[in-house]
Amino acid sequence: MGLEHLNAGFLLHVLNEQSEHELLKSSLLRDSMDRWWANCLRNQEEREWVGLTIKRARNGEIFTREQYQACLTRRKEMGSFTEP
Repeated sequence: MGLEHLNAGFLLHVLNEQSEHELLKSSLLRDSMDRWWANCLRNQEEREWVGLTIKRARNGEIFTREQYQACLTRRKEMGSFTEP
């Protein structure tokens, strides 16, 4: 259906809810996201970037709504989540 590009954004949205707002934090959802869904992204660069972002958030770094919006804007404008 051509919706693959939405997967990373959805994972990052869930991460923002978990990190900044302390929502959607069940152990089942966290484990599923960390061990499975983040590793199922087809784009290798996005998979690595999302995985690193999740790891940082799990280690206490807050993934804010502003960061979420900025990375989606960067990907839309530049084709990549990675900052130049």
